[in-house]
Amino acid sequence: MINPRNFPVDIEEVRMWAVGYREMREPVLSWASFSKECGIPAGTLQPFCAGKYQGDNMGIARKIFQFMQAVDSRNKRQDSLPTDPGYFETDTSVRIQTLLQIAHMGRITVAATGPGTGKSITINDYAERAQPCWIATMKPSTSRLIQMVLEVHKALGMEPRHLVAAQASRIVIDRVKGRNGLLIIDEANHLSIEAIEEIRSWHDETGVGICMLGNEELLARIETGRHKDQFSRLNSRIAHKHWQRMPTRNDVYTFCDAWGVVDPGIRKYLEKIALTPDAGGLRECKQLIEAGSMIAATEERGLSVSDLRDAQMTRATRWIAA
Repeated sequence: MINPRNFPVDIEEVRMWAVGYREMREPVLSWASFSKECGIPAGTLQPFCAGKYQGDNMGIARKIFQFMQAVDSRNKRQDSLPTDPGYFETDTSVRIQTLLQIAHMGRITVAATGPGTGKSITINDYAERAQPCWIATMKPSTSRLIQMVLEVHKALGMEPRHLVAAQASRIVIDRVKGRNGLLIIDEANHLSIEAIEEIRSWHDETGVGICMLGNEELLARIETGRHKDQFSRLNSRIAHKHWQRMPTRNDVYTFCDAWGVVDPGIRKYLEKIALTPDAGGLRECKQLIEAGSMIAATEERGLSVSDLRDAQMTRATRWIAA
C-alpha cells in the first residue's frame, strides 16, 4: 500500500471515487454508514463529497485515499477466494431428498447422519422447492415436550405464546391438518422420548408427513436403545430410514468439482479429511478451503496442500496426516 503522507493525492479524483463508492451500493449508502466505514464524520464527509467543504480538503482526501486502499485490498482478497456454490446434488443428498419425498407423501422417515454429509443444506433446498414444508431445528434447550412444541410453532410461523403442552400441541394439529405438508424435525437426537412420541401422535391424527433427522444416536435410541420398547409404535410407522456416518467418496468428488478444485493433491487431501471418522466431513473441507485460500491470497498465489495443512492446524478438529 502507498503511504498517502508521501504521495501526491488528487483531491478531485478522491472525491469522485468517494461519491461513486457511496452511490454504487444497493441501496445507496447512507452518510452515517459511510462515515462509520471510513472513519470520517458525516458532517465533514458530505460537504467534502459535494465540493463544499471549507476545511482541510487535502487532509480529508488523504484519509479517504487510505480507505480506498483498504477497500481495494479487501476486494482483491475476496476475488481470490473461491465462490461458495451453495447446494449441489451428491449421492448422499439424493438419499436424503428421497426420505423427504417419501415423508411428504404422508409417511414417517428417519435419517441418522454424521457431520458434514450435507443434511442441513439439503433439507433447506428441499423446503424452498416443495411446499408446504416446515423445518424445526431442535437443540438441547428444546429437548422437553413444551419447548419442542413451541419450536415447531416458530417453524409454522406462529408468534410465541405461553401455553400448556396440551394446548400448544392442539394448535400444531389444527395448523397442519388437511394441508398435505411435511414437518422436518432436524437435530431430533436432542429430543426426549415424550417429545418424539408427541410428534408421532401428530402424524397419527393428521397424516402430516414427518421426517426426523439427527446424528447416529437418533436411530440407535429408536432401534436398539434401552427405551426401544417405548418407541415400538414409532418404529412400526417408519416407512424408510437411512444411516450414514460419513460422506461417500463420490460425495467428495462432487464437492471438489462444485468448488472448482482441480489439483490432484488437494483433491486427495480433502478426500482423506472427508472420509476420516469424526473429522467433520464436507463441512470441514469447506472450512479448510476458505481458510487455506485466505492464506494463499496473502501471498498472491494459488491454493496448495500446505495451505490446507496450515489451516487445519488452527482448527479444533482431528488432525489428518497427509
